[in-house]
Formats: sequence, structure tokens, C-alpha cells
Amino acid sequence: MRKGMALLLFLVTGLTVNSYGKECGGVGYTGKEDGFCLKCHSSGCPIVHPLSCKVEETDCIKLPSRFPLKDGRMACTTCHDMASKNRYFLRSRKPIKKRFDFCFQCHNPECYRKFNPHEAIGKDLPWQEKKKACIYCHGVGARLEAYKACVGCHTETPHVGAPEHMLASEDKVKKLTEGKKGVFEISSMKELKPKISLEELKGRKAKVILVKGRIECITCHNPHPQIAYEAEALSGDWAKVVLGDIEYKLKKLELSLNRFSVNKEAVKLMSRPVEAGKLCTVCHSINSLK
Repeated sequence: MRKGMALLLFLVTGLTVNSYGKECGGVGYTGKEDGFCLKCHSSGCPIVHPLSCKVEETDCIKLPSRFPLKDGRMACTTCHDMASKNRYFLRSRKPIKKRFDFCFQCHNPECYRKFNPHEAIGKDLPWQEKKKACIYCHGVGARLEAYKACVGCHTETPHVGAPEHMLASEDKVKKLTEGKKGVFEISSMKELKPKISLEELKGRKAKVILVKGRIECITCHNPHPQIAYEAEALSGDWAKVVLGDIEYKLKKLELSLNRFSVNKEAVKLMSRPVEAGKLCTVCHSINSLK
């Protein structure tokens, strides 16, 4: 009787495992068939990586042997293995801490390094080369909107405190900044006169800028390393104060701190020094910051 029950249990369990296995790569799955994937994921993954494209080894692309191709072309199982314990079933032997850590196992990061206009404008390059960096941020004829100039690259850097500033109404910003000598308001990028010479740029001072009465990225940050300030790295008691401030803001937003990583490294390209509240007090009174 016990043997019969055990056999019945084995058969039922086996059928269950096999049925799931057939759907998600159990029985018959060797790690290379993408047919199991396409039963559910019929549209593939075109946003992250195109499928069925022919892969040829170059200086920029070299596939390790653990990333199998299907007839020399990309398949679901090139990047994914349903037997993997990794998140999203990725074929990775290393922890994936950043978005592109996995991609750079095949792709040479040097081939995909983004142009950095801040570095370019700060390097010892001919002025004609530096002008490319000006156009990159200001746009041709300085017609690019200030906000779009920043978020085109800095899509992952909205930090705690940014929403309450950038979403503040014009009336609130006006009440806060009216009559403040350190605040400079513009209505378009042209007013910043980006076609000035390098010597004139060096002679300028970073300003706290409002755009059409609103707070933008360039209110607190200045993209020119020649005149921008650097915020020192957080340490000791000051780091605890900043962490406490972040916790308070997140509580107001009904979010938890573990969803964010606190940047304790030095932050460059600020409109004013941040120590002792020098940047904040351009607009805010000391009492309002308590």
C-alpha cells in the first residue's frame, strides 16, 4: 500500500514538474532553445536587445563561450538561461550592480562611452572642439530648453529634494526668491550667451538661475567646471545629518530609504558651495532650514 501511494505521489509530482518544465525549460531544455521562451514572451525583447541579428566579433563585441548563439544569431537564450538562479535568468557569473554590468560582458565599454560635454569644456582642447560641447547642451542657436538639456543624459539622477524644488509653483518660488541678490532669472538659454570666449567664461561666476520663474537643474548646478563649485564628500556627523534629512523627506513622500542609495561621494558642478548651507541660503532663510 505504501509503495502504491509512493508511486502515485511520484507520478503526480512528476506530471506537475514536467508540465511546468515543458513551459519553462525543464524536460528537454538544454539551455539553448528559445522556443520555451517564445511560448509566453512572443514579442521577444526588442527594447533591451534585438533578436535574430547576426553577431560578428569585432573590437567592440566579443561573446564569451557561455553566451550561445542560434545559427550565429542572437536568441533569447544568448543572454538568458532558465536554469540560472540569477535575477531575470541572466547568464552572469558576476553580481550585477549597475544596468550595464551585464552588457559589458560582451560589449567593450570603451566603444559605448558617452560624450561628456562637462569634461570636454573643461579639458585643454582647441576652442573649436570646445564649441561642440556648448552646442551639445545649449542646442543650435541656444534654442534647447534648460530642463531637456540636462535630462537628455541625466535620466537616473533625480535626487531626493529635487521634486519639491522643481515642482514648486511660480508663486511659491517668487515669494521665496523675490529681492534676493544672488538669484538670476532668464526666459531662454540665449540669455546665458553661450557664444562667449573661453577667457570670458573663466571670468564669470556661477549663478543661481531661475528659468521663467521656475526652479530647474541649473538653479543649483552649473555645467561649466571652470566656474562651478564642488560639494565635498559626506563623512562623520554631517553624513548622519544628511541621512536624517533624506529619511524625513522620504517619509513625507511615503517612500522607504532602502529604495535609494545615498551618494556619499563628492558632487561636482554646483552653483554655490554647499558647506554651511551657502547654496541653500541664497533662497532660503536660516530659520526655514531648521
